[in-house]
Amino acid sequence: GEVAFKLYDTFGFPLDLTEDMLKDNKLSVDQEKFDILMQEQKQRAKAAWRGIGDSDNDGDFKMLLEEFAINEFIGYTQTKSSVKVLALLDENKKRVMSVEKNKNAWIMFDKTPFYALSGGQTGDSGVIVDYAKVTDTRKFFGLNLSKITTNKTININDELLVSVDSNRLEITKHHSATHLIHATLRSVLGVHVEQAGSSVEVDKLRFDFSHSKALTKEELSLIENKVNKQVAQSIPNNTQEMSVDKAKESGAMALFGEKYGDKVRVVEFKKASIELCGGTHVNNTAEIGTIIITKESGVSAGVRRIEAICGQSAYKYMKKQRELLEQINSSLKNNNPLNGIDKLKTQIKTLKEELQITLKNNKKNLIAEEINGIKTIIAEIESGDIKSRIDEIKNE
Repeated sequence: GEVAFKLYDTFGFPLDLTEDMLKDNKLSVDQEKFDILMQEQKQRAKAAWRGIGDSDNDGDFKMLLEEFAINEFIGYTQTKSSVKVLALLDENKKRVMSVEKNKNAWIMFDKTPFYALSGGQTGDSGVIVDYAKVTDTRKFFGLNLSKITTNKTININDELLVSVDSNRLEITKHHSATHLIHATLRSVLGVHVEQAGSSVEVDKLRFDFSHSKALTKEELSLIENKVNKQVAQSIPNNTQEMSVDKAKESGAMALFGEKYGDKVRVVEFKKASIELCGGTHVNNTAEIGTIIITKESGVSAGVRRIEAICGQSAYKYMKKQRELLEQINSSLKNNNPLNGIDKLKTQIKTLKEELQITLKNNKKNLIAEEINGIKTIIAEIESGDIKSRIDEIKNE
């Protein structure tokens, strides 16, 4: 179990391949030990992510669960809604009956369009119309709560109008782009590629995956070309809820070691990608715009990372590159920068040759004199290649 876990965790080697190799030798993996180590690793990762001093375990969440159960997320189909305030928590996540003006707090609605940070996708922000700014949304023991900064007093049982920030669309684009990149990595590099982590934000995405070596320029170019072809094909999003067994039969990719309920959400872009996912996605790949891979790097042994942008971020990136190219053209006074650079290289070469001729013609005559039987030259050389001049003197 320990060896199988090390192969998976350190080198990104899939458990099922380890099991297949062991079967050939009539051996098996200690699954119980493997699961224990996997759970310990998850707990360490969560602790590192949340940071020291987090008060989640000290909040009044058990009370909320017992009184209200888990609130409904309606954000797949709605970004605006009338909602009722079920509970309010202060900054220390303790229950309060109201939150006064200009205070920070956590709020729980009976239903909410705000997506809570999970599955790598960042939590939604937005507004409670006329009452507060929503700065973040998180899950606490399954409860969907939004962090707010008030500009009016809010009370328990208030009925309010909430609206998700328009940035959600850009987050959604980056999440769908992540799915396309994941599937394309498997098709280009091999089915050993498995997700090792991800981050989906409003202006960028990061995808970590199991692979033993750096990607070549040709591989990165091929991956970028493939995902952009999928974007151009306007593939519709076919999302369905189904049992875990049916999802696996459909070929949907799942995160290894992740625990799923009886019903799961399967996000499919036909012939391009199919995954179990609770995040928000575009209705059609064409909405993503252009996908640009900005960086590929190593994270740890056997784990690589791809960073990419799409949507408005991709447009801003290309606009900046175009402006930079225009500045280069202007500086070179040439509409073709490569021609301009070649012209500069030629000019520099010519100037160097002319300088060498000038220095040679103005070469100072250096006379050696003997000091204690040793030939010595004491002189000041104002310009030229001193090392070359010394070599010449030695050969005279």
